[in-house]
Amino acid sequence: MNWALAAAAPAIVGLVFWASGLIHPAIVSYHALCAVAVWRHRGRVRSLLRTDPATLRWTAGTMLLVALFLVAAPFVHNPAPYRELFRKTMFPWGNPGTLFALFAVYTMVVHAPLEEIFWRAVVMDPVQSPPRAAIAGNGVFFYAFHAVPMTMVLGPLGLLAAVPAGAAGAVWAFVTIRSRSLWPGLVSHWGADGLILGGMWFFFIR
Repeated sequence: MNWALAAAAPAIVGLVFWASGLIHPAIVSYHALCAVAVWRHRGRVRSLLRTDPATLRWTAGTMLLVALFLVAAPFVHNPAPYRELFRKTMFPWGNPGTLFALFAVYTMVVHAPLEEIFWRAVVMDPVQSPPRAAIAGNGVFFYAFHAVPMTMVLGPLGLLAAVPAGAAGAVWAFVTIRSRSLWPGLVSHWGADGLILGGMWFFFIR
């Protein structure tokens, strides 16, 4: 585990968000950190972009688990009351519909793959890192990365709202270690973000 990188992600997001008062510079700063780290470890990343007969099973199982949770989430806690807060935080200017479309494209093309590769192939080494430390570390710091901005926006509720992200980080770390491939995490992360974007549109944009 690269504990320094794991801690740097939530620290950068929190500091830039606090200093600028805007989430967008914080997101871009985080992605810059991810991109530099991924480039420096590109050899390891390439070695994990592999498939074997078990890859499809790992991918399907992980996607099913993530999808079931995300579909159930709005029934557990209704996100509709946060419509105006979401718009104010994410789209403080311009047309929310147009900006959301750009945000969705950026999320799927840049954020989802870059984030998954950073956390599951750079922050940890799926082959060399002790599995328990890697899974726990991914869960804790992936939680912290989401909890910092959520708490800055939602207050103490953000600490609770980020728990599913921490659980997802641990699951994706486990799957990557067991499958020795980034593809199950990548595909299910794309699927998860696609479902989240669909929920954002349904509850906050339409």
